[in-house]
Amino acid sequence: MSSNHTEDKFASPILSSDHTRRDDKQSDMLKFSDMSHFCTVSVIDVVNSTQTTAKIPPSKLGEFYSIFLNSVANIVKENGGVVVKNICDSLLYYFAVSSTTNSCMDDSFRCNLRILEKRDEINDCLVEKGLPKLSYRISSDYGKVFVAMSAISSIDDIFGPAVNMCAKINHVGESNRFFIGHDLYVHAKSVVGYKFDEIDNEKYGIPKFNYPVYYVDNS
Repeated sequence: MSSNHTEDKFASPILSSDHTRRDDKQSDMLKFSDMSHFCTVSVIDVVNSTQTTAKIPPSKLGEFYSIFLNSVANIVKENGGVVVKNICDSLLYYFAVSSTTNSCMDDSFRCNLRILEKRDEINDCLVEKGLPKLSYRISSDYGKVFVAMSAISSIDDIFGPAVNMCAKINHVGESNRFFIGHDLYVHAKSVVGYKFDEIDNEKYGIPKFNYPVYYVDNS
């Protein structure tokens, strides 16, 4: 995925154990259900991936993506998140609301800031393998996510405004930063331990975006 790609491109699977897999005889790829969950959805995307991967021999591309995607996926799982899928150099994951909304958001914030902290270690591993270093952005948003049962995978798809907006805002912030959309900010601004700084398009030289977006840092 290029760093300025803003299409609604995530048809996103979610692990689900509370409903029955469809009959294999059905031919539709997706079966949309009435099931929904409130989630904090996140996307991590490599910045300038086209230029970065152009430097890598085709035989080593798999190793490059494996180091990056597996490193991030392990951090997500360690912090209680669910990895949904990867699309090339991006990873989609979520934290579902369980006991409280604030707990879900706190887990998500802690995880995403941890991923940023681990970038040097990921890059050290890449360099050891003769691969180029990378930068990435992490975007998150919050909302109701709807489930579609998949006939071609054991993982279900998810869709909804939170998934689409999370993908759209990923190009808005600076490299190696974590930022959230306004719908998440409205709920998360009371979560203790974090500070939020609304992105100023003019200050950061970022193209104008008509949906408020906020950097998140430890307070």
